Amino acid sequence: MVGEKGRGRGQKRCRDGHGRTFVHGVEQRDMTDSTGDLTAIADARDTLTTLVEPIERTDTVPLSVAEGRVLAEELVARESSPADGIAVDDRLFARGHRLRSTDLGLLKVAGVDDVLAVQRPTVGIVPTGDELVQREAGAGERVETTAFTLSQHVDRWGGKVTYRDTVGEDRHALRAAIQRDLTRDALVVTGVTAGDPVHEVVADLGSIHVDGVASDPGQTVAVASVEERPVLLVPESPVDCLVAAVQLLRPLVAELSGAPLPAHAHHHAALSDSVESASGVRTLVPVELADHVATPLGDGQPTLRDVIRADGWVTVEENDDGLAAEASVGVIDWEHA
Repeated sequence: MVGEKGRGRGQKRCRDGHGRTFVHGVEQRDMTDSTGDLTAIADARDTLTTLVEPIERTDTVPLSVAEGRVLAEELVARESSPADGIAVDDRLFARGHRLRSTDLGLLKVAGVDDVLAVQRPTVGIVPTGDELVQREAGAGERVETTAFTLSQHVDRWGGKVTYRDTVGEDRHALRAAIQRDLTRDALVVTGVTAGDPVHEVVADLGSIHVDGVASDPGQTVAVASVEERPVLLVPESPVDCLVAAVQLLRPLVAELSGAPLPAHAHHHAALSDSVESASGVRTLVPVELADHVATPLGDGQPTLRDVIRADGWVTVEENDDGLAAEASVGVIDWEHA
């Protein structure tokens, strides 16, 4: 295998005898299809999660605050409870299990007062844009909400978030902001548009593995790495950001935790209207649910208000051109699990 140094520090780029290129051991595959230069969302997710290993850092956590934590070791009963069918040393939960509220009651009965849990993955979230402010927007300014909202989602998914102040489009400031959070397990930069300075700064510091995914919304997303840290670049649009985060960042947090990705709540319904989709693109549509009927929102271009109104999302897979009215569909509730 032939090695060469990329522009970023520590970015080892290698080619093997078959002409394949690797960065940090990640094969840089040509994943273009009928969508042009866009990468299938599943391939982008695989690329992102391949950049990390499960966290080995642990905490001893009191049972009272252990809900949602991932076990770093197998748990066995320390006391018997004949009424509950529990004997001492009974195996209760395996390593990698994410504790639910009902689990905690069982553990208390079994004499468990604290658990050894995997530390929550640390995620730095950096909002970018010259026009963004945190409060009291003036002329030509907007209050930053995309990264703030994303922070709440990541916290619910089990990550430990550092939500940074807004950073303008000055290259030196962007470079400093990215380097500052390389101590985190993962970094997300919001407010990124095609051709803006963030791409150039990240490419200079490391490598961009995926630039654009076959997802609608959520197309203008990039997957990168800097100093062996995964970096996700997402747009300012809150809808695009949410769609990208659910499909890419949520699995990354689970991978870092060493836990299976929890399933979303799922409902079955019939579509009230047809839904169109471009060939080769995964289309995600927010819907309202009533009497087992799913009504699409947003007329193909959902807004944040549509997302808030939605009871769930319907997915049109890449190999479909759309869904007909009255089609039976699965409705996924992203707000749960």
